[in-house]
This record gives sequence, C-alpha cells and structure tokens, in this order.
Amino acid sequence: VLGTILPFVTGAALTVIYGRPLMPDGVSVGTALAPTSVGIALRLLGEAKVLQEDFGQAIITAAFVDDILSLILFNVIFSLRGNFDVVPVVVLPIIAIIFMALAMVLAVKFWPKFINETIMPRIPNKEGAKVSPQDEALFLIMMTVLLSYATLTHYLGTHLWGCFIAGMSFACIDK
Repeated sequence: VLGTILPFVTGAALTVIYGRPLMPDGVSVGTALAPTSVGIALRLLGEAKVLQEDFGQAIITAAFVDDILSLILFNVIFSLRGNFDVVPVVVLPIIAIIFMALAMVLAVKFWPKFINETIMPRIPNKEGAKVSPQDEALFLIMMTVLLSYATLTHYLGTHLWGCFIAGMSFACIDK
C-alpha cells in the first residue's frame, strides 16, 4: 500500500510545489507515478529462481496489490470528469474488479498451461525461419487477448485494466 501512497503523495506535492493546482493536475501526476512493473519483477525473480521462496512471493504479492490499487486510482480519476453517476463511478468499477480477479486466475492457472502444453506443441517448427511459427502464434494469441481484455475493460471504465491483465497473462509463458 505504501508503494501506491508514497508516489501518489510525492507526485501530487511536487506538482503543487511547481505551481500547478492539486485538482486535477496534482492528483493526475500522483496517480501516474503510482504503478510498479509486476511483469519485470516476475521475470527477474523467476530467472533468479527465487519466485517460489517466501520473499519472492511477498515481493510479487506486494507488486500486484500496488498495481491494482494504482489501477483503481486511475479509474477514479477517469470517473471524476463530469457529474457523479452511480453506474460509471461505482457499479462498473465493481464489475471491472470482478473481471480482474477472474482474469488473474486465468493468467496464473489457464494461459501458461494452455499455451505451453496445448498450443505450442501443435505448431510445427520451421528450420531457418527468421521468426518461428510458434513465435507468430504466440504473438497472435497475445494481441487477441490484449485487444479483448482492453475492449471489455474500456466499457467498464478504463482500458488500462485490460492491458495490465493481458500483460500479466503472459508473464509465465516459457517462450
């Protein structure tokens, strides 16, 4: 939680110090500084073979919580433009949070197994190809999931949630 609050407060304070108003400039800057990079942390901890250690799990869990809180902040910022309406400010974010939870389960349990054990073994390998057919198939799957998740979450408040979860869906792929 401190990883979300500290950059948010620091960004907002610096914006005010430089003479800009707190609302909406300071809050926007603070919100933009809040997210971390779970994908990079996941990859680095995996390569160091410490992802299954207690401290590795703690780092990843903290990074996920930090990023989810940051995405919720983004959604609040986007929903504050104009008059207050219960559906876009309350109902749609709740649906989006439920979708994010489901998509996170898919990112950990479904996508790695589906891609590594079902899709990739069925694609023949071409010798001497600049880009392998497996890489092309993986790219097609990634783009399809990205566009699907981003489109769905766009209608729920912000496409950033879908882009975040789509990126996380492929952090555990062997390729």
